Parts: sequence; C-alpha cells; structure tokens
Amino acid sequence: MRSFIIGLLLFLPYSLNTQAAPQLPEDFYSAQPKMQLYMAYAEFKMAHYDTAHAMWQLIHKKGNGEAAFNLGILYEQGMGVVQSLQQAKTYYLSAAEKGSRAGAYQVGLMHMNYPDLVARDVAEHWLTIAALDGDSDAAELLQAIQSGENPSDDPMLGIRQLIAKGLVEEALQKLIELSNTQPPNLEAVTRLAWLYEAGLGVEQDIEQAGKLFKLAAEAGNAEAQYSVSVMYETGVGQIQDRSQSQYWLEQSAKQDYQPAVDKLTALK
Repeated sequence: MRSFIIGLLLFLPYSLNTQAAPQLPEDFYSAQPKMQLYMAYAEFKMAHYDTAHAMWQLIHKKGNGEAAFNLGILYEQGMGVVQSLQQAKTYYLSAAEKGSRAGAYQVGLMHMNYPDLVARDVAEHWLTIAALDGDSDAAELLQAIQSGENPSDDPMLGIRQLIAKGLVEEALQKLIELSNTQPPNLEAVTRLAWLYEAGLGVEQDIEQAGKLFKLAAEAGNAEAQYSVSVMYETGVGQIQDRSQSQYWLEQSAKQDYQPAVDKLTALK
C-alpha cells in the first residue's frame, strides 16, 4: 500500500508558501537520509506540515525520490502549502524518475485520471516500472488495463482515484462502507484513518485516527502498523510508549513495508 498520489513535468521551485522557513532541529542535519525521512514523516503525523515540507525539501535537493513523493502529497492535498495539482505532478514525476516505486505508480494513476494530459501508453509505462519494482497494486492495475477489464471494478482503486480528483467526501463515504463490512477492508480502514488524521473531507480527529490505525494494525495491515509506531513515538494519537513504537515498527518491517525497513536500518 501507499499513503496517497503522484505527478509529472519538470521540477518547479517552491514559491507558493511565502512564510519564513521553520527552524529545524540540529540533529536533523546530521542524521542519515533514511532517518531524515522518518523525522519528516513524524512531523507530518503531528500536523507540522511546514516543518515536514522544509525537511522534505532539503532531502529532495539531495536527489531523494521518496522526499519528492511526499512533497507531492502536501501540494496535492494543500497541507501547509497552497494546493496545486500542477506542483504535485511536478514532484510526483521527479519521484518516479529518481526511482520511487510509489512515485511511478502515482504517475501512472494520474495519467489514467486525467487522460487529457497524457496518453494511456504513458500510464502503462509508469505502471510497468512500478510493477517491475514489486508494486502489486500497479501489477494488478496494469493487468486489468491490458486485458480490457475495467479497473474501476476495484473499489480501493476507485477511492484512490476519487481522492486524486479532489472528491474526498465521496471517497470518505465509500471508505466508511468498506470499513464496516465483515470482515472490514483493512486498506479502507487505513485510508479512513488517514483522512481523519489529515482532516480531509471530515473534521480532523486524531483520536479517531489513532483508533482506526490501531484496529488495522492489530489485524495485520503493514502501513497501519508503521503509522501506529510513529504515533507511539511522537505521543500523537497514542500515549507515548517507545517500546510499543519499536514493536509495531518491527511488525511492519517483517512484512517488508519499506518505510519501516528503512527506519530499522537507520537505527542499527
């Protein structure tokens, strides 16, 4: 799974947010890139979007694709910056070109969502890149396209497309429906938790986000396990508990969820 959406074109300088750059902690500058990514993500989880933006900007300047992907998320959703789909596309393509699997998938998805911008064969190109790198969602979507199936038959794909188009309230209702099935769709529960955490389409509710992430984590969702780990470390959404943070980080890494694997590697 992936936490959100991606784009295209050449890198555009950050100029939409005119506020002064926030002061970053000294240990951020001396940390390894993988740890820097984690520190930025922790700030994002605490809704410190300006700080996360500044951190990801610095990491991106070093050529890091995952930082570019996360910057795309901020611009697509308007978190701490003026919302700009074009700016999001710029960062998403930058991420894909720097080897980000999530970036490649999202570029492919956006090409499908906005066919007036690019040809379908470009979507297939980026989905193929993501699939060859081990992205199962990209592989399934690519197979559906090439076999003539309707990709919209996948409910979670449809929801991701709705969010990409800014139709968050419609996506929210579908996520609630899928979360209430028996057994619940864990990916839907995780996406719903993210919407509550970010306050997209619904009033921000960190406590509810924490409950939903924990529910999905306990049921085995790797992305939710990673989110719960960060919550336990920061004390936002869960009571701060470093041992629980480490436990859930390890559970997520055991499922090869890349951000968790990177964090564990950085801690060694």
